[in-house]
Amino acid sequence: MEKPKGILYVVGVPIGNLGDITLRALEILKNTEIIVSEDTRSIRKLLTHYGCGPKKLISLYKDVEVERTHKVLKLLEEGKEVALTSEAGCPLISDPGAYLVREAHRRGIKIVPVPGVSALTCALSASGVDLSSGFIFLGFLPRKKTEQKKVLENLPENLPIVIFESPHRMEKTAKNLLEILGNRECFLARELTKFHEELTWTDLQTLANREEFLGEITLIILPNPKTEEKPLVKKKLAGIKKRIKELKKEGLKPKEMAKIIAEEYNIPVKEVYQLIAEG
Repeated sequence: MEKPKGILYVVGVPIGNLGDITLRALEILKNTEIIVSEDTRSIRKLLTHYGCGPKKLISLYKDVEVERTHKVLKLLEEGKEVALTSEAGCPLISDPGAYLVREAHRRGIKIVPVPGVSALTCALSASGVDLSSGFIFLGFLPRKKTEQKKVLENLPENLPIVIFESPHRMEKTAKNLLEILGNRECFLARELTKFHEELTWTDLQTLANREEFLGEITLIILPNPKTEEKPLVKKKLAGIKKRIKELKKEGLKPKEMAKIIAEEYNIPVKEVYQLIAEG
């Protein structure tokens, strides 16, 4: 008779204040012998604080994610119960672990979510931002400015953008955001649930001039205020549409057409691209 497979618990843990763990999460961590975490030092601190006893800890960070995943899957297929945690917050929110969870699903291993704190929802709830139309969560932006630009320039302009950032990269990222998006109002949530917690409404210009950031950061960037269609676009709309038809006949791609027309009419590429999309 085939031995039953184990269970993979996906457990949310505190992002700072150890008191934020749920009773259910604490029960799972106390009763599960094997715990997989991005940073075993953080989970060990939590386990010690609550007297959870000795555990088998397996680190699962980016460089070893695939190799360690197969080790954990073997334990699960042997019938072991395993708890997956992040260094802080809910697993898989800009953390390793997605490969393990997907492979566990594929192999028919039971997945049990044990929800908890997330810096994402924590910051949004404390900001007062209207989320009725949704928001865009990007996690950590790419390190290179050119890659950041590719990501940010192709986003809808009417939704708040939420990013995570580390303190040593925040000053540079703020400068890049200002250059790419222009000055926008934003909400800085730093050191959430910790002693030096900072919740501040500010703007990208102010952040770009700030010299020091301490602690992990969640930044909510508001859309630009709605503006009326520029007179220049209205006046030359017929000519622009005619030019779009001409370039379409030449077999150019939308991005190529938008770039050419934007240069010819001295208007933003995004506005031209929108006209092309509307047909």
